Amino acid sequence: MRRLASTSAVVLFCLASIAGAQVIERPVPFDSAATVIVMNPMIAERAGLGPPSWPVSGDFVEARLYTVTDSSYILTVRRGTGVVERYNLSAADREAIRVSVSRLPPDVVRERNDAGNSFIRNQTLLGLAVYAPAFAYAVGENPVGATAGYLVVAGGSFFAASEIARRNFISRAQNDLSFNTGRNGALGAWGIAYLFGAEDRAEAAAAFIGGLAGTGLGLRWGRGMTEAEAMGAGFGADLGALIAWGAVSTIDGDPDCGFDANEVYTCRDRIGDKAKVLTILASGLVGYPLGVLYPKNSSYNVTPGDIQTLWPAALVGVLAGVSFLPESPKNSHAWGAATLGGIAGVIAGDRFLVRRRDHSRTDAGRLTLGTVAGGLMGGGVAALIDTDLGDPQLVFALTTVGALTGMIVTERTIDPRRDAGRQRVRVTFNPSGLVMLATGTQGMHSLFTVRF
Repeated sequence: MRRLASTSAVVLFCLASIAGAQVIERPVPFDSAATVIVMNPMIAERAGLGPPSWPVSGDFVEARLYTVTDSSYILTVRRGTGVVERYNLSAADREAIRVSVSRLPPDVVRERNDAGNSFIRNQTLLGLAVYAPAFAYAVGENPVGATAGYLVVAGGSFFAASEIARRNFISRAQNDLSFNTGRNGALGAWGIAYLFGAEDRAEAAAAFIGGLAGTGLGLRWGRGMTEAEAMGAGFGADLGALIAWGAVSTIDGDPDCGFDANEVYTCRDRIGDKAKVLTILASGLVGYPLGVLYPKNSSYNVTPGDIQTLWPAALVGVLAGVSFLPESPKNSHAWGAATLGGIAGVIAGDRFLVRRRDHSRTDAGRLTLGTVAGGLMGGGVAALIDTDLGDPQLVFALTTVGALTGMIVTERTIDPRRDAGRQRVRVTFNPSGLVMLATGTQGMHSLFTVRF
């Protein structure tokens, strides 16, 4: 009994020593120049980080690297859901990451400047095209006042955005989403003012306030999103509004025309203007959460570039849909064919582009240019065949073939990397951690590693 009590005391003492051991984690940079303290998906992609040294797969918000007292390394990764994952890295893994990141040009690793400068540029563009015109029309009672208001707001947009970027960390997700919500906020506020029967100047004032509020909401919502989720939100809203526009235009494409009781020839729309605006606004709002769910719940990896590739795919679908129309079609048929073709194009783009490859933003830009260039070439061939352009079906058909060919050729030329697939939950047992714990070695030792 006395021996058992002595053994128990020793065990309790060892456990208390282990539990009381202080673990110190010091942040360390990812590169030799100590400029990359926070890793983001863009830098990881450009550096070509991957297994076995880089254990992270799928989209994430940010990653940080720490060293502990026993000279091992801990990689923390924050996902868009708020979950923080921790990975143990060896000194060799850390060295491989350091070498890869250090090879990047200086302008690539400055993520803060990259997103901040893009935010300033985008907000300046919104100032020129949205904020300033709306403000000038709202306050300008004469051309001089309107011009003065436009110039003040247009110039002030740059300085306001610069100050926001200086005082706050702007991520790429925030930049993407705020640019979209700033534009759509102005359109949405204008639409709401129109539904309530406001005057023209009141509608312009609402557009100005809505644009600024939309930008602020985009900055706030984008803070906890991944780049793909922010891009998906904007894409969902824009696509939803366009589909609604096409649907109401299809229904109302051919108004009811005829003679009334007074023998006056009149035309009546099947859907009122306010009903159209309300439908488009509601569809755009619903598109935001649905767009976020697209990269989050897909069974395959969806990158921001993947989402951008859906726009040229939709363009090809619209051209293909219109090319099947007969000569001199009704307006409703034209709108319906374009809308259904665009939806089919998005579905095909998801199937043949997004599911198979992981596109970067650069890949998506080149794919868009290749699609447009191919379409222009197809239209040029149609003009050579039908010099008077009397056969619109031929023009649209050859333009579609050219755009699709340009997309396929560009996709094979850029050759994006294969889809990484959706992350699976993996639990790995680390026997060395049990040995370290049993021997009382100080430091952080993991028994199980859970990867999502």
